Amino acid sequence: MAIDIQFKAFANPSNALLLGKAVTVASIGIFAGTALSYNTIIMPSIRKFSTTSSLAIWNETVNTSKALQTTMKAISIIGSAGLYHKTKNPAYLYGALTMALIIPYTLLAIAPLNKTLVTIRQDNTVNGKSNSLKDNKSNDSNVEGLLTRWNRLHAGRTLLSYGALFITIYGVISDRGVRFIVFK
Repeated sequence: MAIDIQFKAFANPSNALLLGKAVTVASIGIFAGTALSYNTIIMPSIRKFSTTSSLAIWNETVNTSKALQTTMKAISIIGSAGLYHKTKNPAYLYGALTMALIIPYTLLAIAPLNKTLVTIRQDNTVNGKSNSLKDNKSNDSNVEGLLTRWNRLHAGRTLLSYGALFITIYGVISDRGVRFIVFK
């Protein structure tokens, strides 16, 4: 009986809204942090290796992070849209739209470059490993330029995600319920 009362006290609409805000902000923050780590840590680090190695590492990191990035993007868009639906706070709608803008930006600007880089990687590998018998010297400057361009384009995703994060945090802070909790 006591558990039932405690559950009802916890599972009220106010607490569900607070949990929704926390999950939404966390998912946008994880996406933004991962995107920033690409631009500031991963890309500068992998470009210190040979072009063949850089391309292999880039390929693995992009493939490894795809599931996390897609999941965080989906949670943040759905969460922000749900918060807007419940609160009518336009900051949540703007946060959802900003995160959603990452999808066409990625498809139009980054996906063609990804395809080019993956094709180069496949052309220079045998069974997933570098083919040292091929002369890759002619591709080195081309690949280096493509990786630099990819990093610059990816910075757009990073900026969009941080924009969505700041807009959504503003929405959380501007809600009356949070003011009551935070500034009590």
